[in-house]
Amino acid sequence: MRLTIRTPPTPNPAQPLQGRTITLDPGHGGTQNGGAGSLGTPEKDLVLPITLRAAELLRAQGATIHLTRTTDTTVGLYDRGQLAHDTGSDLLISVHANALPDGRDPRGIRGPEIYYTHPQAQPLAAALLAALRTSLPDLGPGTGLKPGADLALTRPTSQPSVLIETGYLTDPGNLRLLNSPAGQERLAQAIAAGVLAYYRGLGR
Repeated sequence: MRLTIRTPPTPNPAQPLQGRTITLDPGHGGTQNGGAGSLGTPEKDLVLPITLRAAELLRAQGATIHLTRTTDTTVGLYDRGQLAHDTGSDLLISVHANALPDGRDPRGIRGPEIYYTHPQAQPLAAALLAALRTSLPDLGPGTGLKPGADLALTRPTSQPSVLIETGYLTDPGNLRLLNSPAGQERLAQAIAAGVLAYYRGLGR
């Protein structure tokens, strides 16, 4: 039996992200289109620019960022979590856009949701949700935190792992925001702000 103990960096109130390693996962990609709204753009093409921009913002604040993909390529579901493990990442954040199945009335179903499996990820999920709700009230409040999720990308225990459903492709307002460069920038800014708030909270 091998026991590995990871010691987190000493919090730096002036630069909370300095010395942090984070894996960001733009959901889907390649042969995996994800969902699509009435405008026809697949989920994989909406979440990639949001995640790439969030990576830029976090790097600018001193974090080391690993991306599971940077282009429209297929990445295995379990390979994404393995990358976070292999790189010794402190966090794994997977970025998606939600959709209702056919036959469901989409009216009024909108806004962000954050999925996580383990209690250790709750503070990160809460910080990300608060940042999305504060920065993008026009998304709608969503149904919020989704603990105990049985998802491949939230089950890893090497680090707090969360899956962000930024908004609903089946809601016209959410869809317009997700498709617009301005909306994608706001989402990226909110994700980066949520990560920063999480680490600031650890330093208290």
